[in-house]
Amino acid sequence: MSDLPPPDLGSEEISVSPTSSSSSFVPIDKNQLQDAVQVVSEAKEFNSLILDYVRKATPASEVNNNYHIVSVFGSQSTGKSTLLNRLFNTNFDVMDESNRSQTTKGIWMAYSSIITTSQGPVPSKGGENIFVMDVEGTDGRERGEDQDFERKAALFALSTSEVLIINVWEHQIGLYQGANMGLLKTVFEVNLSLFGRTKLEMNEHKVLLLFVIRDHIGTTSKESLAATVTQDLIKMWDSLSKPQELAHLQFSDFFDIQFHTLRHKILQPGEFTTDVQLLGDRFTDHKNEDFLFKKYYHHDIPIDGWTMYAENCWDQIDKNKDLDLPTQQILVAKFKCDEILTSVFEEFRSKFEERHAKYAPTDIKEEVDYEELGGSLGDLKEDTLENYDMMASRYNQSVYLQKRKTLEQKITDVYQDLVDQHGAHMVSKLSAKFASSLSSKKLPKDVSFALATEALRKDIVHQFLKNCSCITLNGSLDHAKHVTSFTRKLDSILSKQRFVELNSILAKSLKKVESAVAKAITQEISEPSESTWDRVLEKFKGAQDEYFYSKYETATGVDFGLGTSASVNERALEKFQFRAWSLLHLQMRKLISKDNLVIILKDRFEDKFRYDENGIPRLYQNSHELELNFTAAKEHALKALPILTLATLSDGTTIVPKYDVRDKRLQKKLGAAFDTTGEVDLKDEDVESDTDEEDEDENEPKCFAEAISETDKASVLSKFKKETDATFVESKRALIQHVTHIPYYIYIVILVLGWNEFMAVLRNPFFFTLLLMLGAGTYVLYHLNLLKPAMVVVQRMFDECLVIAKQKLKEFIDEQPQEHAKRLSKMAGITEDKPEEIEMSDLTPPGEGS
Repeated sequence: MSDLPPPDLGSEEISVSPTSSSSSFVPIDKNQLQDAVQVVSEAKEFNSLILDYVRKATPASEVNNNYHIVSVFGSQSTGKSTLLNRLFNTNFDVMDESNRSQTTKGIWMAYSSIITTSQGPVPSKGGENIFVMDVEGTDGRERGEDQDFERKAALFALSTSEVLIINVWEHQIGLYQGANMGLLKTVFEVNLSLFGRTKLEMNEHKVLLLFVIRDHIGTTSKESLAATVTQDLIKMWDSLSKPQELAHLQFSDFFDIQFHTLRHKILQPGEFTTDVQLLGDRFTDHKNEDFLFKKYYHHDIPIDGWTMYAENCWDQIDKNKDLDLPTQQILVAKFKCDEILTSVFEEFRSKFEERHAKYAPTDIKEEVDYEELGGSLGDLKEDTLENYDMMASRYNQSVYLQKRKTLEQKITDVYQDLVDQHGAHMVSKLSAKFASSLSSKKLPKDVSFALATEALRKDIVHQFLKNCSCITLNGSLDHAKHVTSFTRKLDSILSKQRFVELNSILAKSLKKVESAVAKAITQEISEPSESTWDRVLEKFKGAQDEYFYSKYETATGVDFGLGTSASVNERALEKFQFRAWSLLHLQMRKLISKDNLVIILKDRFEDKFRYDENGIPRLYQNSHELELNFTAAKEHALKALPILTLATLSDGTTIVPKYDVRDKRLQKKLGAAFDTTGEVDLKDEDVESDTDEEDEDENEPKCFAEAISETDKASVLSKFKKETDATFVESKRALIQHVTHIPYYIYIVILVLGWNEFMAVLRNPFFFTLLLMLGAGTYVLYHLNLLKPAMVVVQRMFDECLVIAKQKLKEFIDEQPQEHAKRLSKMAGITEDKPEEIEMSDLTPPGEGS
C-alpha cells in the first residue's frame, strides 16, 4: 500500500487523522497528508469540511454529478477496511493481527484514485469518481450492547450510498445475528418508512446490496449461498409490519441484490487477489453484464449538494427524528438552486441594465428597432437560463425545474416592465399615426372609406402585433392588455372619423340640395303661378335624388361606405331628410321674407304698370288709361301674394313635409350633426320641459307651408299699397304736366315772325349741320319707337329746369326788398344802435402789484 501515491490535497485545513482508529479531527498540513477523512466521529460528530476534502482530493476542478458513493457494512474485524484498501487503493487503517480490536471508529471516507481490476490498476476518472465510506463494524466488544451507533451508522450508509457492500463470512450465511439479519431488519423497516411513500409516486431510486462472501471455500456454490440469503431477506421483508397503503410494495421495489465471493486471504492469497480484481471489473467495466453502477442508484445530487445532504441526514438520524430522505434531498436542492438562481439573476440584472436601459420609451428620440430589441432580450434570457441549467441541473429535477420556472418568472417580471412601457408607447404612437392617416386625407380615392380604413387598420395592427411579438419573445410575455387597449383606441378613433366623414357627406349633400332649392325658388317667385310649388317640390326631390339617394341608397336602406352600422345609417337618413326639409323651409322664409315679398310685388306691379306686353315703356296720354292700367297692374301683383305666402300645390293641397321641422324635439334630435360618439336621443320629458318654457311667437307661421304669418302679410299689403299709390300719384302728376301744353297756333306765329332767323340757320353750315343731326336723331328715335320716351325725358328735364329757374327767381325777388332797405338807410344816415361803453377806473393803490 505504501507504493500508492497519495492524492495532492493542498495546504487547506481539512479534518483528517493519521489512522482511521483515531477519534479526533486533526487539520491536514503540507507535511502530513492523509487520503481519508472522518465523516462522523465515534462521538457522533459530523465533519462539516467534507466538501473541502472532496475538492482537494479529486483531480477535476468540479465533480458535479459524476461520482459514486460506496459504503461497506459488516461485523467488526471481518476485513472490511482491508477489502476497501485492496479494491479501491485507499489507506484505511486495518486491524493488527496480533491484537484483535476495533480499528475503524465512526465513519470514514476516502477518494479512490485507482481501482484494482483484472487489467491492472485503473485510474478513477470521468464518471467513475468513486468515494468510499468505511463504516464502523457492528457487534464489537468496545460498544457492547450499545447498538445505537451501529444502527445510525447503517442507516446513514443506506441513506447516502449507491452501493452498500455487506461484508460477511461464508460460515455466517444462514445465521441471524452472525449475518447481521437483525440489523438488516431494522434497516429495512426504516427504509420502508423513508422511501415507501415515494414509491407510490413511481420513484425509481433503489440501493444495491452487494453481499461480499469472504473465505469462500467452494464446497457450497455462490448460487446456493445467494439463494439462501435472498430467501432470508425476502422472508424478513414479508414479516415486516407495513402500513395498509404500502402493503403491496415488494423487496425488489427498494433493493437490488448482487453477490461476489472472495477466497481466503491468508490461505489462498493469489486467488484472493484475483477475486478482488474481478470485483474491480464490476465497478469499472460498463460492458460487464454484472456492472454494478446503475443510473437509478444515484441520488441525483451534485457532490457539493451531497455533502450538505449527508450532514442533514446525520443530524436527523442523530436526533432520532423521522428521516425523510427525499425531503432532505429536496432541501439541499432548494438551497443550492436558490443560491445559483440568485447568482445568475444578479448577473442578468446587471447585463439587462447595461444593455436595455437605453431602450426605455421615455428616452426614445429615434425609432426603436423592436426586432433587434426582442432578439437582445431573447439572447439574454437564453444565456441566463443556460447558465442556470449548467449549474443547477445536477440537483433534484423537480426542484431544479421548479426553481427554473421561478427564474423565468423573475426574468419575465423584469421584461414585463419594459414590455409595458414599450406597449403603452406603441399604443400612443401608432394610434396617433392611425389618426393622422385618417384625418390627413391620405386614404385612396378609388375604394370606399370602409375598405381603405380596414386595410389601414389591418396594417397598423399587424405592425403593432409584430413589434409586440418581438419584445414579448413570441408571446411569452403578457401583452394582451396592450393589444386590447390598442384595438379599443383604434376603434374609438375610427368611430370618430366615421362620424366626421358621415357629417361631411351629409353637409355636402345638403349644401348642394340647398343651392338647388334656392335657385328653384328664386326662379319661380319671379313669375309665380298655380304650379309654382309643384315645380319647386319636384326640383327639391330631384336634388335629393341626384346628390344623395343615387349615391347612397341601396335595396335594404342606405350605405355610405363608411362601415357604420345599419342603425347609424338609418339615423343619418333621418337626419338628411329632416335637414333637407328644414333647408327648404329656411329658403322659403329667407327668399319670401316680408321685405323681399314687398319687392317682388312691387316689381310685378312695375312690370305691368310701366311696360306693355312687348316690354316697351308705357306713356300715358290720359287719366282714364292711367287708372285702368294701375288697377290691372295692382291686381296682377296681388295675384302672386297667396301663391308666395302659402306653398300650395296645383291640386289645392299644401306642402306637408315628412318631418315637422318646427318641432323643437326633432330639431334637437335630428337637426344637429352627429357628435364623435354617435348621437344619443334626448329624453322626451327633457325636451318637453324645454319647449314649455319657450313662449310661442305670434308672428311665426302656423304651419310649414306658410312663408310669412298673417300679421306680416297685412304689413306687406299695407306697404305695397303705399308704394303703389305713390307711383300712381307720380304718374298722374307727370300726365297733368304733359297735358297742359302750348297751343299749336303759337308755332305758326313763331314760324312767320322768325322766318328770317330760320333762313339764316339754313344758310349757316354750322347751324344747318346741327339741324341735320337733330333731325337724324329724331328720325332714329321714331323708327325705334323711342320718340315718346325721349319726349318724356326731355319734358321732364325741361320741367326740372323750369322748377329750378322758378326757385332762383323767387330767391332773387326775396332778396331785393332787403337790399333796397339797406341802401335807403345808408342814404338817410341812420345807423344801428350800439351799446354804450363805459370805461372803469383802476382802483388799485399805486405801488402795489397784483
